[in-house]
Amino acid sequence: MEDDDLTPDEEPYEFTEQEREDIAADLEDLAAMRVVFAPQSVKGVVIACQDCGQNHFYEWELLRDNLEQMLATGEPRMHEPAWNIDENEYIQWDYGKGYIDALSDTGLEPDRRVEVTQCPWCETPFDHAFRFCPRCGRSLGVVRLYADLLSRGIEEREARAMLVRAGFDPI
Repeated sequence: MEDDDLTPDEEPYEFTEQEREDIAADLEDLAAMRVVFAPQSVKGVVIACQDCGQNHFYEWELLRDNLEQMLATGEPRMHEPAWNIDENEYIQWDYGKGYIDALSDTGLEPDRRVEVTQCPWCETPFDHAFRFCPRCGRSLGVVRLYADLLSRGIEEREARAMLVRAGFDPI
């Protein structure tokens, strides 16, 4: 909605600073969800509407544009309802948010890279012959195993997840 389209009684909604921060956080969460779920052929998110009680389906770009529009103007961008939706191609917002929060809590953030030239826990550089970190004392065997998994073509996120499932501390 353009400001010109407003009647004299209507004014754009002004967000509080907290509301603006919440929308910005939603944009970050959406980007993280897309990094994790889009490679698995997920098209976007479904959000249960508290106003109408129905599910609203948003593809990644549409929701991102909508949130950015809200920050810029105070109003969401109008769009046509989703057509011919396969619900299996979308994830619930709350599920996606919980999933990326869990990844973060275990140190498996999608964009986190582990350098094999330094301790992943305290970031102290180490010589390739060291078996334990000279600063924190942790075994560097898991770092070597991690590097070997990567060299065998296993994706970084999957390699880190495998190590955590095997009982190693997240790196």
